[in-house]
Amino acid sequence: MLTVVGIIALLVALVTPALIDVIRSTRLNSAGDGLVNRISLAQQSAISQGTEVELRFYQYMDEEAERAGESHYYAYQVVQVPIVDGIVRPRALSDVYYIESGIINSSLLELSPLLQTTVGQAPIPGTTSSYVFTPTANNVDPSGVEYAALRFYSDGSCKMLSADDPGANAEESAMAYTIPPLNQSFITLVEARDADSPAPTNFYCVQIDSYTGKTRVYRP
Repeated sequence: MLTVVGIIALLVALVTPALIDVIRSTRLNSAGDGLVNRISLAQQSAISQGTEVELRFYQYMDEEAERAGESHYYAYQVVQVPIVDGIVRPRALSDVYYIESGIINSSLLELSPLLQTTVGQAPIPGTTSSYVFTPTANNVDPSGVEYAALRFYSDGSCKMLSADDPGANAEESAMAYTIPPLNQSFITLVEARDADSPAPTNFYCVQIDSYTGKTRVYRP
């Protein structure tokens, strides 16, 4: 019996690392597929509604996350940005999508060029304390949240937020977004443990064609 128990313990010790890697890879795939789906939702919403729609990536510090004490991209959301009475009035088109625990959108230039320009989240026009996004994490003030954004247009194309101010009216807003070159038009999801590594052991990279809005996925 001791021999059998010893053999079982040895097999468990040998299999466990591989099983953990499979679980981590599955979670990363799930998070990546979710991002691709939200990109498609933002594009299709812009086309079907004939208006400008953003996919906003929210960056903030979550003390309950694996990388507590550091600011990372933990969530994203589809947001409509219509011009009403000459003012941009954002409103949520989807629920907030929180990335699975242990997975983040990398903020490194080498892995996510599309997420390099962020702006502070401001109250919705006409309000003083109402925000499009309010984190569910404890002790996170929505006014301290920053976001990067991809803006989709009615022809299916998209631009990235590239100015420190997204603009409050149509003209300013148009100037704040630019078309990134294809070789710099991608976002990468990584495990939180690899947040500081430009060469993560595992990743899910989504490249976006700015002119067509089509996506391509790259995995190791």
